[in-house]
Amino acid sequence: MELKDKLEILIKRNGYKKTDFASAVSITYRALANYISGARTPRAKTLSDMAVLLGVSEELLTDDTVDLILSGDEKLYFNGTSPTETREKADVLLNEVSAMLDDEDFTENDKTTFFSCIAEKYFAGKAKNHKETIDNAV
Repeated sequence: MELKDKLEILIKRNGYKKTDFASAVSITYRALANYISGARTPRAKTLSDMAVLLGVSEELLTDDTVDLILSGDEKLYFNGTSPTETREKADVLLNEVSAMLDDEDFTENDKTTFFSCIAEKYFAGKAKNHKETIDNAV
């Protein structure tokens, strides 16, 4: 995994806005955007500051043979094949669901029912899309 990918993932994982992260390591947002796009490589001091702020070693950032282990949310957000806007909506929804599941007033029984509802909607949508595909093929 390349530096550019690790930076983007770790910045998001640590809850930083890119503009705030850039300020915290004393670089411009434009410089950070260049690092994340892979157009430029940070200087040693900047790389060191980034590693400290992100809680990782410089080696982890720079060694392309070392991959980050991604959570399910991160796999969807960073490796998903849907359009970016759709993945961003899913990310917001996952954060809302996570907060809801942490709510002590949401009983275990209701959580189970909630997941059943999500599964029903998923499979109903999948069946509908499959039927439309078959209807269009005929």
